[in-house]
Amino acid sequence: MARMCIVSREEVPKGKGTPIKEDGIIRTIRRIKGKLGILQNNELVVSDEKLEEYKKKRSKFEKMAVIHTTIAAVFVIVLVVGPLLMGAAFNIVSVFFALVLGVMIMALALLGYIPALETNDETMPRTADEIVEKLAPKKPAKRPRRKKKK
Repeated sequence: MARMCIVSREEVPKGKGTPIKEDGIIRTIRRIKGKLGILQNNELVVSDEKLEEYKKKRSKFEKMAVIHTTIAAVFVIVLVVGPLLMGAAFNIVSVFFALVLGVMIMALALLGYIPALETNDETMPRTADEIVEKLAPKKPAKRPRRKKKK
């Protein structure tokens, strides 16, 4: 199994580069390629030389994903609430149509998909309780009360 850089599309020697996370999208692509018989089964990494370029591309993808999601949400709200505000009767078909269009708009962000890097960071919260604990405000240390002067 070869180690391929996803940015430069060149082979990377063992021990060099940062592996990418095998998420649902990568697994789906591998499954489709396997069914078509064109799966190469390479280990996907980002070479050390292309790490800065990768970070720029990943940042751009994340921004576009947020923009597409926001546009889709506004679009769905307008398509569902707009007719109701104009006096039209509630129609479940229009709600379904709005949701399908919203999902399609959000899926456009996947055209420029750049996978995340694999991280072995133990400081990342793993459960909902850890996330809440990490985000909760810290209680200030109690200060000793001053005695009142008489």
